[in-house]
Amino acid sequence: MTNISIKCQKCRFELASSESSSILDCHEKQIQNTARVTYSCNDNVMENNWYISSTTLPEWINSSVEEDDWQKGKLTCPNCNLRVGSFDFVGGMKCPCKKYVLPQIHLVKSKTDIYFR
Repeated sequence: MTNISIKCQKCRFELASSESSSILDCHEKQIQNTARVTYSCNDNVMENNWYISSTTLPEWINSSVEEDDWQKGKLTCPNCNLRVGSFDFVGGMKCPCKKYVLPQIHLVKSKTDIYFR
């Protein structure tokens, strides 16, 4: 399995890695290779976010979520404070196919870079 690392686009701080977190697509399937990184359930719709499983959170995300009492909030890079994502445990948004509820924690692709090792 390829190791995936998501880093802050501004300072290159590692925000999440497949070694310690589950990086998911919009159907909560774990991303294991480059074939599932660009498109969502509809091949014509580009996915804008990386999703992180709430069961295996990096420590910095867990602290942010707990600080906001597992409700709603923004995620900022712990190194440079760039806003890199958000979380929402209150509302349940659906993916473009309307069959699945999106995972609650996401990192925005335009604010992050992904590396495969």
